[in-house]
Amino acid sequence: MNTSILTIALASALLVGNNAAPSWQTSYTAAQTQVTAQKKPMVVVFGSGANGWAKLVRAEAPALEVSRLLAEQYVCVYVDTSAPQGQKLASDFGIAGGVGLVISDRSGESQAFWHQGDMSNDNLSQYLKKYADPTVAVQRTETTGSARTSYYQAPSTQYQGSIRSANC
Repeated sequence: MNTSILTIALASALLVGNNAAPSWQTSYTAAQTQVTAQKKPMVVVFGSGANGWAKLVRAEAPALEVSRLLAEQYVCVYVDTSAPQGQKLASDFGIAGGVGLVISDRSGESQAFWHQGDMSNDNLSQYLKKYADPTVAVQRTETTGSARTSYYQAPSTQYQGSIRSANC
């Protein structure tokens, strides 16, 4: 009987450790100080209302792995876009739809990733793993679903040779 109780207690302790919840800052400035001290990247999630960070995920709730990565590997900032100051910060970051995500590098000085809108748990987990890796050097801001503008020469009115397909 004592062995059973010990086993249950040990299993419970292990499960509690696996269910780490992210600690959300509401002050971007305080989070920047924490990034410098801890040498962790910052994740800024834009959403609305209480627990609005969870709206970043298309599913019912963020996966346990997403919560674990956020809790262990990032300084987390939640920006409530239903408040005027949250709307201003979202605008400063170019987030127009009320839901979005920005990830910084470990110095907090470069933007590593930008996304507007929600995403799947798998995609979010993939990006969180990528930018938590200390060997990843940020060269530019990676974006998803960004608009692409292409400029083409105006078509001539006269046929001037063969048409070739191009790999774009």
